[in-house]
Amino acid sequence: MRSAFAAEWRKLLGHTKAVSFLVLIYPVAALVILLLLQILFPVLVERAREMMREMPISWTNDLLWIWNVMNSFPGGTFLRMPFIAFIAIAFAGEYQWGTWKNIVPRQSRARLILAKFLVLGLLILLSLLLTSLVMASGGWLRAALLDIPFGPALVDLDLGSFLQGVVLQILITFVGTLIVASYAALIAMYSRSIVATLLLSVGVGIVEYASSLLLLVLGQVLQRPNLVNIIVVTPSYNLDNVRSWVVNGVGSSFGGFPGFTAVLPLWLSVLILLVWLGGLLGGTAVLFRRQDITS
Repeated sequence: MRSAFAAEWRKLLGHTKAVSFLVLIYPVAALVILLLLQILFPVLVERAREMMREMPISWTNDLLWIWNVMNSFPGGTFLRMPFIAFIAIAFAGEYQWGTWKNIVPRQSRARLILAKFLVLGLLILLSLLLTSLVMASGGWLRAALLDIPFGPALVDLDLGSFLQGVVLQILITFVGTLIVASYAALIAMYSRSIVATLLLSVGVGIVEYASSLLLLVLGQVLQRPNLVNIIVVTPSYNLDNVRSWVVNGVGSSFGGFPGFTAVLPLWLSVLILLVWLGGLLGGTAVLFRRQDITS
């Protein structure tokens, strides 16, 4: 397993342009925005500097911001699009370039597909972790340069509870990433095209969001507003629900949709996500083992 993981790591990092533009897009964007809009602009413009001095900086909020938005619904669906593009290259590229034929005879198929999932998930997590650190470091630098209140102090923070929340957010993001990767892998097995895999994988996320709007409209037409509660079985809602429990201490109300009442407890959302993950990963592995790679 270690050799398969190492080989997959080297192979995916070899797509330097894809990694640069699709995986590292958020830390680079965060760095540019912080330097230009939140540090350079206030330094040069007095009015902007005065406005920022009235807004205390919380490093805990900065650290968690990217994880919150990535796990939110529907925002996370669209923010994952660059990652979906990279996942499409990772899976569909094997078919389009005919490289599976050279790899599969030397390794267990289940091991190969699992290694690819793990490497993709870790690469995306590292990108988001780097983004999180850039945001927090940028806040500290902005506070030092502009004399803005910076906190909270470690002595005022329940560090154990905070770290537990951070770890849970990261784990949920990892699960969400693997679920999205499973969609892309299943599509790639049949389309064998990078472009088709990208478009259809993005389409799955959009359909999931659009279905909630359709259920809302259908519920109003049929005078059954609670019909929108069906959305609680989807991965996107449960990712958002876990995020809401961790951040706000209450479940997600699904954006205040009319008729939505089925706020799930934290444990149930975690269980639903694990069922989705296990089913998708297991189904992908089974189909890959049975697939004719040479055709």
